[in-house]
Amino acid sequence: MKKYIFTESQIKKIVNSVLNEQPGTMSFDQKVAINDATKEFLDKKGIKGVDLTERIKIYQKSIRCEETGHMMDCKDMMPKEDKKIWQDYINKNKPIYDKAADWFNRMLGIGPGSGY
Repeated sequence: MKKYIFTESQIKKIVNSVLNEQPGTMSFDQKVAINDATKEFLDKKGIKGVDLTERIKIYQKSIRCEETGHMMDCKDMMPKEDKKIWQDYINKNKPIYDKAADWFNRMLGIGPGSGY
């Protein structure tokens, strides 16, 4: 097996090209991670219900965000404490390849790699 030495900028270019292959789309695993994190977050906040969309709308109404039923639509309007809790649940539920990309990017100092 051959060994190669890459510069930091070369590695950043490779990582960015891989991450930008499918802009604007999330894999099934990423959607599942966000939905599972949202369910756990809403459970912690005491927002109960059968339908996840309705539970999200109740939370959105409580933070005075437009009630779309999509948690990602209001992530910038969430209180800092709530956003941190929700992000922690997302990180816990991320697929292994997204966790690896995040770790790799943190080692390079370029921030999270998975984009959610």
